[in-house]
Amino acid sequence: MPVSSRNKISPRGIKLIITLGLSLLFGLAWFILFYGPSPLNFTSVDWIYKAGGDLFQTQIGWEWFRQTPWHFPLGRIDLYGYPFGTYVTYMNSIPLPAIFFKLFTAVLPKHFQYLGLWNLLSIVGQMFFGMLILGEFTPSYFKKILGASLLVLSTTLIFRAFYHDSLTSQWIILAGIWLILMQYRHRESRRAAWILLFAVALVIHIYLMVMLVPLWAISLFFRFKREKNTRMLLVDIFVMMGLMLLLGYSTGLFSLRAGDLYLKGFGYYSWNLDGFFDPQQTSALFHALPAGTAGQYEGLSYLGLGNLVTLPFALFLFFKKELSRRHLLFLLPFAVVSLLFTLFALSNEAFVSTHSLWNIQLPDFIFKVFSLFRASARFIWPVFYFVVLFGLVMLVRNTRFTALILLLVVVLQLIDLQPLYASKKVNGVEAYRSELQSEFWQTAAQTNQHVFIYPAEDAWTVYEPFALYTLHNNMTLNWGYFSRANYAEIANFGRHTWEDLKADHVAKDTLFIIWGDDALAQAKQFLSDKMLICQIDGYEVAFSPNNPVVQSGFDLKPYCAFP
Repeated sequence: MPVSSRNKISPRGIKLIITLGLSLLFGLAWFILFYGPSPLNFTSVDWIYKAGGDLFQTQIGWEWFRQTPWHFPLGRIDLYGYPFGTYVTYMNSIPLPAIFFKLFTAVLPKHFQYLGLWNLLSIVGQMFFGMLILGEFTPSYFKKILGASLLVLSTTLIFRAFYHDSLTSQWIILAGIWLILMQYRHRESRRAAWILLFAVALVIHIYLMVMLVPLWAISLFFRFKREKNTRMLLVDIFVMMGLMLLLGYSTGLFSLRAGDLYLKGFGYYSWNLDGFFDPQQTSALFHALPAGTAGQYEGLSYLGLGNLVTLPFALFLFFKKELSRRHLLFLLPFAVVSLLFTLFALSNEAFVSTHSLWNIQLPDFIFKVFSLFRASARFIWPVFYFVVLFGLVMLVRNTRFTALILLLVVVLQLIDLQPLYASKKVNGVEAYRSELQSEFWQTAAQTNQHVFIYPAEDAWTVYEPFALYTLHNNMTLNWGYFSRANYAEIANFGRHTWEDLKADHVAKDTLFIIWGDDALAQAKQFLSDKMLICQIDGYEVAFSPNNPVVQSGFDLKPYCAFP
């Protein structure tokens, strides 16, 4: 019986399936080479707890979110940063997989992490869209695999792995570039694809969504040149804005006031003009260059030896074989967008090495708006990928023995960046041991509801074990590490609580963690006649004499000074 043509897969569909399969295969190979297989053990979380810092923040945000009842907006977390709470988007926990996996939390194991899977998908996405872009210039799968592999071997990508995991989703930039090519070469508008891409970027990381805006503008420009339809252009813009506002509201992105979103650091976390040539600590062959500020590590965008060898050759080929009015008109929007991205990445305090280029005093309103994206250095990423893709396309279109050349370039890149990916290897068998080892903590957890850290500000050095303790015992914690929060309100609530303690208004179901020499001295001066002040596992813990833990049978005498 003949097969209906309706059921046949088109040649284009077959190419997409092959491309996806190759991306999965080579993406997994690169992942294991860079990070090892351990992160793909979903139940292994000790290595994350032990790493601390941003990686800990990402995992603990997911775990708090997982055990929080569903709310609207969807990303709400109640008991962390209590009584104000927070949202999963402000924990850098990647709302997209967090919301997805929360749907299945009842059947997931007690300890579960998706960071390994996410980093794998980021590499696979990098391979997939890299191959799609290069597929517009060559039918050779070997060349596409090698070119996409060079895009995987990007300092901007590997540096973020198991550090700022949401920011490894740089395939979103490549997807935007591919959609521009579809618009320009095949006259395919792909409105739905752009909407989907913006939506996915928004529920991964707001920086990535903002990076898409100029790319989308290029696509709209090419479409407008062809259709000359202003009305349709305006409709697309307003539809996109409306849908993104709705999605942002639904996930809690707009849960904070504007003043809580402004953070110091714009100009400090900037890109250095020598960034494409500065390996920082990522190269086996070259030394780091001096930086203008200590925060310019955010601008890591070293091209690597493979790309640095390729680019002069690519420029020569362009001027010899590709220079034409048609190509210049295609490249012009990319040049304009690259200039805008570069200027913003450099910020109002620009440097080349340690030499100041300019220091501009911005109007307060503009400075506050720019401070929403204080790590402006990250906005060099689209330019980075423009540069790498330019080199790849010139090689693919204009050289003989292209595959051999690309293989050499990938090998050079692999050798040069060895220190970077070697530093990312994960030892998944590391065991985490909490600092809170005394039986006191489990005894106290049975009768207490709250843990309060004082001072309630900048408690970076003490909060991690208590974040895990309160999480695993369904207690509240007043302080946490958030990408954005009303820290002034949290600190103010802490000061009011302190005044209540001094006035002998002590909640009997709360443990107070007093840290810092000044706070401890004040506690001994003002609270020692009202509360028990104990040293347990190296932490100063205060609580009411009426706290049930006092009557629990646990011997407090070796630890506590009684009022």
